[in-house]
Amino acid sequence: MKYQKIILTVVLFIFLGISYYFVATSKYELSGKYSDFPIPRSAKLIQENEHISVYEWSKSSDLNGIPFSYSLIIRVNGWEKVVREGTLTIYEKDRVQIHLSSGRDEIVIGR
Repeated sequence: MKYQKIILTVVLFIFLGISYYFVATSKYELSGKYSDFPIPRSAKLIQENEHISVYEWSKSSDLNGIPFSYSLIIRVNGWEKVVREGTLTIYEKDRVQIHLSSGRDEIVIGR
C-alpha cells in the first residue's frame, strides 16, 4: 500500500512536469531570423531593423527580467547563458550569440 502511494506520487509529478513542458513550449515559436531562438507567441513586434527586433511583451520586466518559463524554453532549445549584465543577457548556441534585453513590458532581441 505504501509503495503504491509512492509510485502514484512519482507518476503524478512526472505527468505534471511533462504537461508543464508542453504548455510552456506551445507559448513560444522559433525565430528563423535569430537562428531558431525562441520568441514568445504573445509578444507583439513593434520595431525591427537588420540588427534588432523590439517586442512589446507584458511579462517582461526590467527588475525581474524574463519569466522562468521563458528562460527554461531558451535552455531546452540549446541556448546557453554566456553573460548577464543588468537587463542584458547574451546566449550562445553553435557559436552564434543572441542578445536579449528585457525592459518594462518589452524585450529586445538582436545579434
